[in-house]
Amino acid sequence: MSSILAALSSAAALMIGATAAQATTVQSITHNSVGIDQQYYSQGITIGTRYDWDTISFAFDMQSGAGFDPYSEGDLFILTEDHLGAPADLGASTSGFLAQSNGFEDGFWTFERDVTLETGSTYYFVMGDRENASTTQIFGNEDQMAYGHGISGLSSGAFSGIVGDLDYVLRGEIATTPVPLPATALMLMLGIGSLGAVAARRRRRA
Repeated sequence: MSSILAALSSAAALMIGATAAQATTVQSITHNSVGIDQQYYSQGITIGTRYDWDTISFAFDMQSGAGFDPYSEGDLFILTEDHLGAPADLGASTSGFLAQSNGFEDGFWTFERDVTLETGSTYYFVMGDRENASTTQIFGNEDQMAYGHGISGLSSGAFSGIVGDLDYVLRGEIATTPVPLPATALMLMLGIGSLGAVAARRRRRA
């Protein structure tokens, strides 16, 4: 009897572990204090975790210091290549196109659940054209020129690399599940229970 209970406890732990793995959320954020006035923004990000991500959401930061004031407006595109063209040029035919935002949640752009960011890869989060665009202040670091781009409030041209690294939050859930799914664990529990019952019956007959 004790062996059956132990087996059932192990299977239950597998179920709990599977649920926790599916719900894990990871974040990446930069915090600097330089305010930059632009109409449109682009940020390149390298995924440096051990797992691929899905269920993606993203927002720029409009508050300096330790706080975070999420900003999202219009459409956001995820590209696998840097984009230095105009926001109006963005679309499904843009070189390196991966996904376009499908809505907003709590100030974040959201994407379809099956949009996956692969570990070790770099992606560019680029704002598309929007009606009545006005100058917006996003915080960042002008000393880091590698990834941030923007179009100033005085220009209607293309993205340029003068903004530096921007403040942002990128969220996603782990796309790979390292343990069995709950349904698999349930089948395992039933199988172990049946084997235990058969073994107990044989011992009684003996």
